[in-house]
Amino acid sequence: MKRFRVLEIIPWLILGLFILASFILMFNASQQESATMDELAHIPSGYGYVRYLDYRLNPEHPPLIKALAALPLLFQKLNFPTDKSSWQTDVNGQWAVGARFLYESTPAGGQAGNDADKIIQWSRLGPMLLTILLIFFIYIWAKELIGRWWALFPTFLFGFSPTVLAHGHYVTTDIGAALGIFIASYYFVKFLFKPSRRHLIFAGVALGIAQLTKFSAVLLIPFFGFLIIVFCLWEFKNKGYGLFAGFGQLLKIFFRYIFYLIIIFAIGYFIVYLVYFVFTLNYPVEKQKSDTQFTLTSFAGGPDRNWESCRLDSKISLARRARCLAEINIWMSQNKILRPLGQYMLGVLMVFQRSAGGNTAYFLGEVSAAGWWYYFPVVFILKESIPSLILIAFALLLGIWRVLKC
Repeated sequence: MKRFRVLEIIPWLILGLFILASFILMFNASQQESATMDELAHIPSGYGYVRYLDYRLNPEHPPLIKALAALPLLFQKLNFPTDKSSWQTDVNGQWAVGARFLYESTPAGGQAGNDADKIIQWSRLGPMLLTILLIFFIYIWAKELIGRWWALFPTFLFGFSPTVLAHGHYVTTDIGAALGIFIASYYFVKFLFKPSRRHLIFAGVALGIAQLTKFSAVLLIPFFGFLIIVFCLWEFKNKGYGLFAGFGQLLKIFFRYIFYLIIIFAIGYFIVYLVYFVFTLNYPVEKQKSDTQFTLTSFAGGPDRNWESCRLDSKISLARRARCLAEINIWMSQNKILRPLGQYMLGVLMVFQRSAGGNTAYFLGEVSAAGWWYYFPVVFILKESIPSLILIAFALLLGIWRVLKC
């Protein structure tokens, strides 16, 4: 009996060693690096959220990672430029606030200027904890799928991936979003196979957490819809339903899980609302409205009159009708109940606005603002380790073979 208990403990001890080693590597790398460009905006923005409950900075990204990074800073005596125009009157003056907060703070009231290195290193603890949590969840899900010993293999590959170690300590959205999307997928799949009120709530909360890490996590909604279709087809095949009677049963299962998905969606966005509600408490309504109006000035052709873009009888192009979203957002920003969701919606529209305008970049000898469809596949192949690429290719081939075999 004791021997079996020891065997059960050993994988957890190995997991602990993986996590410890990964943390040490990230921490050591962090100590040798100055702030990245994104951190110049994210760190002061997060501090503004948790210290002043004010979301005027960096609305283009959800708050969770930035706020978590800023929590250790609450225990330090820091000078924050709330008396400067970059905070008081500028629209999203994140870069100027960041420069003053980290590098240009002046002594006040007998207090020394801010120590940039100290702020940066303390802020990075939050992202490192999120990376560790992601390593842990990878092991948990893999253990359920392939057993506690084999689960150590994908955990090892992820925990010591050069890409993960390089980005896991930055105050950016990438690793946090990976964690949010992963746990949301984990709990949703868990709910599909073991439906219960508990798993339903967990799936909803996890979806909300994912939405608070990166706006692209909204793609989880159609992804979950796709998983429901796959699950229904799997149920149809496994239970051997007849063609006609089974089709009716298939539709019944499908709509039942779509209903559950709506509940999960509602729970998730209730979490989003609560977090944005807290972080907009001290954001003046008039300031939020004027910031939103200015930010969306050029969205879908600019402002319209009398809600023209929202009226069904308006004879305007479909592209121009997108302006209706901006007008609704501006209206929400001045509504005391809806303005937290208005701030969330502003971030989403800013992402669409930036995507439409593009970002000029250089890649493989070309300069473009439209991007390249092959950018991410090429970068992934170049940056990921060769053993991981071989295993991924093998897994894909094995999966295709099993599908064809069925």
